[in-house]
Amino acid sequence: MLKLIVFDWDDVIILGSKEGYYNCYRETLKELGVVLDEKEMDIRIRRKWGQPFRIELAELLQEQPHLINKACEIFYDKKFQGFTFVDSLKEVEGVNELLIRLKKTYKLAVATGNKLDMIKEKIIPKFNIPDVFDQIITAHDDVPEGKSKPDPYMIQIILERQGVLPNEAIYVGDADNDVLMANNAGVMPVVVLTGHLSRDEAEKLGVKYIISDVSKLEDVLKILNQ
Repeated sequence: MLKLIVFDWDDVIILGSKEGYYNCYRETLKELGVVLDEKEMDIRIRRKWGQPFRIELAELLQEQPHLINKACEIFYDKKFQGFTFVDSLKEVEGVNELLIRLKKTYKLAVATGNKLDMIKEKIIPKFNIPDVFDQIITAHDDVPEGKSKPDPYMIQIILERQGVLPNEAIYVGDADNDVLMANNAGVMPVVVLTGHLSRDEAEKLGVKYIISDVSKLEDVLKILNQ
């Protein structure tokens, strides 16, 4: 019996996150005078997606490791102090009503690579997201080094605190590392096509449940609860 739904945040609950992150990375590299073509940037970011931004920046700056500290300062300012990231965001139509409906039946949680203060102080107020989450755990605030996605640590902590078994939970994400983290935790992954993964890519990862966006999640729940 399904008891818990764990969500990734970026490009699942709120859309536009991928472009927001990429804009922050582009502007950071530009200020540093580092040239990296879009295809290579995408490959490197996806390789470390969902991990703290310092790790993602280290991947982008493989050839210029001496610039990592400065890059972190620039990126932090653009994402958390300025509007480069937040202005890229938009809501999934009907997501607030969906969360309220789900809360009546399930425990809800979030496991994300975003920062908790960004979510609570900027994004939730901007989109009036209801207070429905039993737990939010973030790679920046709650996770030991080396335990970010695709390590199962975040999901395992949620399962333990909520008193739920792996086969009683699902994880809803949009990227390779989301699927891998769910699999590593023994939790069923559900992929939304509003972020990194295409349908073909998700199928190649062995994902059974793939939906266009999170508003279609109840269709999956009907199947799982049969």
